[in-house]
Amino acid sequence: MMKAIAAGAIGAFTGAYYTGSAESTTASSSSVQCAKVMPEPPLSPSEFRLFVLMNVYDESPDTKVFRFAFPDGNQDLNMQLCSCVAFRFNDKDGNEVIRPYTPISRPDSKGYFEFCIKNYKDSKMGSHLWAMKIGDTIDIKGPFVKWAYKPGQYKTYGFIAAGTGITPMFQFLRELVKEKGEPEISLIYANRRKEDVLLGYELNTLMKQQRNFSPYYLLSDPPASWMGGIGHVSKEMIKAFMPPPSRKDGMLFVCGPPKFMETICGDKNFATQPPSQGDLKGLLKELGYAPSQVFKF
Repeated sequence: MMKAIAAGAIGAFTGAYYTGSAESTTASSSSVQCAKVMPEPPLSPSEFRLFVLMNVYDESPDTKVFRFAFPDGNQDLNMQLCSCVAFRFNDKDGNEVIRPYTPISRPDSKGYFEFCIKNYKDSKMGSHLWAMKIGDTIDIKGPFVKWAYKPGQYKTYGFIAAGTGITPMFQFLRELVKEKGEPEISLIYANRRKEDVLLGYELNTLMKQQRNFSPYYLLSDPPASWMGGIGHVSKEMIKAFMPPPSRKDGMLFVCGPPKFMETICGDKNFATQPPSQGDLKGLLKELGYAPSQVFKF
């Protein structure tokens, strides 16, 4: 029943802001030929490299998908899950502005990678990206592993996201639905309005691919025709949709704006570099989850 409700709710998102995004004669010569054309990785974790903006389209009223080209069209991202990269530019005063983002494109996509980025109020990076035109460049460095994914490590996964907090999870979800063991996968995705929901078309596709993937969509300001959840993430919702703390073969992942993080699990500790997980707080602590059962993106 839950999955049917989710499918009905997400069906409204489909297409709302989405706009598509010579054989060798011998084995030995084939091996040599492959070795010659094997391109180096486009990214480096030790230095920033320039990438050209090749396309951009609207995902929601205040969120865009940016596609950046690799230097070689044969290169692919080949990035370990779950990893992020760092964007950098110099502002008008010459100060460096650096922000982390997670690609939403497939790791094996040839020639480019994509990012779903919201332009928050007073965001220097967001304003800079929104002002970019096709052909402009930006510095990108990485990848940096945030949580090392191992297939089959858990039998049940729970995701709690708000707004653009879905982007690091989407990279992860797309691989989880391919697991042969078919783990149980649940998602609570909170937003204010229907038009704020990001990657709805793609999430709908994943739900069709994996029978054990059950997303639950939550709006605090829904339209009259809304068929999903209404309000804010609560203890009752977590109990209903997330693996319980008694499941030692389960893991929860949380990502969203600072206030959302404080409410659900406590925010990360940004006094360290890179930021550490910080203390477990909020609803998840009150429900009895252990710090080892929760990861904050």
